[in-house]
This record gives sequence, C-alpha cells and structure tokens, in this order.
Amino acid sequence: MKNRNIIIFLLISFFVCSCVTNNTGVLYSVLECPAEVRERVVFYAQEYVKREALFEWGGRDYLEKEGILEIDCSGLIVRVFQYAVKDTKYSLLFEDTNVSSFYHYFTIPVDVPTPGDLIFMSGNSPYPNHMGIFIGMDNENIYFIDSTFIEEQGVDGASLRYYPKDDTRFLFFARLLVRL
Repeated sequence: MKNRNIIIFLLISFFVCSCVTNNTGVLYSVLECPAEVRERVVFYAQEYVKREALFEWGGRDYLEKEGILEIDCSGLIVRVFQYAVKDTKYSLLFEDTNVSSFYHYFTIPVDVPTPGDLIFMSGNSPYPNHMGIFIGMDNENIYFIDSTFIEEQGVDGASLRYYPKDDTRFLFFARLLVRL
C-alpha cells in the first residue's frame, strides 16, 4: 500500500505540474476532483437512493431511465460522477470502469475524506472488491452510499448505510482524479 501511494503521488505530481497530450493532440491536466464536483456527487448518489435503484451486477442505469433502475457499486460511482461533471469545466478520465481500475488508475488516497470522496472496501482481501461514496462520519460511524445486495440485512441496491469507524471492511479513502 505504501509503494502504491508513493507511485500515485509521483504520477499526480507529474500530471498536475504538466499538461498531458491525448491521442488527438489536445492538452489537458489531471487533478484531484474539486469540492464543488464532490458536492454534486453526493446529490446524485442521493437521487439513486430516492429512486430505490436495485443492485444488478454490471448495472449502469441512468437516472433518466423510466421504471426500475439497476446498478452495481462501480456503476453507481461512474454514473454519479458523469452527472456531477456535466456542464462543468471538468471531465472524467474514463467512459466506464470497475472497482479495480478505480483503485489502480483513477484515484489518489486521502487521509481525511470529505463528502463525495470514495471508500474502498473488502471482506477478506487486501485489495478492494467494493466501493461507496463517503457521506460523513461521527464519533462512532462512517456513513456512505453504495449499491450492493446483502440478503440477510435486507439491502438491495443504492442505499445510505454506515459501519463502525473501526470496521475491518474499510480499506482506505480516495479522491477521484479528473481532467481539466
């Protein structure tokens, strides 16, 4: 984990301090997702909760879809960030991606999360296999919005949940990288 953080720091330092040329010759910068976009992320995640979106492996439904929405954990992250950067000067570094790619390529770890940051989680692995959107914390719990299916707890889809701060399922907090 420490080596990953060092490598990510060096990459971010390079990208933020310089421009990148994509395959069409257009210059852009990569930086941490700004607070105003993260605030919008929370809003759109709450919209999926209000719509009672159900969990579906590989689900990526848009809010505009009529009827029942189906979405998985990374699909939720992809969609809320797509909505959040719309009509801003920022864009995403991906069209679609999964938990592993978010972890390896599109985020930077943060020690003190703010609403709209990401939480990487796992059951028994040192690598994440689940993720959610950090909403906040109090003295005892960490609150997040995710999309999952846990039959024995009656959880199916996008919901606001919490675990105790010291829950071993939490691996780390991260901030999405965006293009400017």
